[in-house]
Amino acid sequence: MMLRQLHLFKNTRGRGFTLVELLVVISILALLIAILLPSLRGARRVSKRVACGGHLRAIGHGLRMYLNDSNDFLPTVADVPSLSIEVDDPPKPGIATVLRPYIRKDSKIVKDLEKELEIDGEKVFKCPADIPGKFKRDGDKAGKSFFETENSSYEFNTLLPFFLMNPGEPLDFNIRVKLQDIVRSERAKQYFGGKPAEEEIWLMTDYETFHGKAGKPGSKNYLYVDGHVGDLER
Repeated sequence: MMLRQLHLFKNTRGRGFTLVELLVVISILALLIAILLPSLRGARRVSKRVACGGHLRAIGHGLRMYLNDSNDFLPTVADVPSLSIEVDDPPKPGIATVLRPYIRKDSKIVKDLEKELEIDGEKVFKCPADIPGKFKRDGDKAGKSFFETENSSYEFNTLLPFFLMNPGEPLDFNIRVKLQDIVRSERAKQYFGGKPAEEEIWLMTDYETFHGKAGKPGSKNYLYVDGHVGDLER
C-alpha cells in the first residue's frame, strides 16, 4: 500500500505543465506586461523631462553669471547656430558657445566642446530626450539630434527685444538690450496684465517637443527669468 502511494506521489510530482496551463501562464504574463509597459514608458519619459529641467536650471545659473559680467545685457546669439553660418555675416554664436566660460566644470581649457560643457559628467546642454532621428530634419541634419548640430538641445529666446520695440517697428535681432529693461517695459506690463514679468517671460526652451505631443502640458520645458523651469502655460 505504501509503495503504491509513493508511486502515485512520484507521478504527481513529475507531471509537467499541460498545453492549456502553459497558455494560461503566457496569457497572464502578456496581460501584466501590457498593463505595466505604459507605466514604465511614462516613468522613463518623466525622468528624462526632470533631468532636462535640471539642465535648464543649471544653464540659468550660468546665464545669470553672464548677465552679472555684461552689466545685464543679454547675449546676441543665433537661435539656430547652424543656420546662422549660412545666412549671417558674420555668423552669430550659439548660446552654448557664449556660456561656455560660465558652465565649465573647472578652469582648465578643454578643446572638446562636449567635454567642456560637462558638469559632473553630464552634458548640460544636452536634453536626455533629444534623440537622433526622433524628429524629421532636412538636409545634412537628417537623422541627427539638435545637440549634434547646434551644440545644444535648447534654444535662446531671440525675440526678447520685441518688448522694447515701438508698435510697427521692425524687430532688430542684433540690438543689445538689458534684461531688466525688458522685464520693466510697458509692453510686458500690457502682455501679462500686472503679473510679475520675471515669472512669465521665458529665456530658453527645448528645440522641440521632446517630452510629449505638441500642445500637451509638459511637452516642452521653459526656463523663465526668475530661474524656474516649467510649462509655457501654467
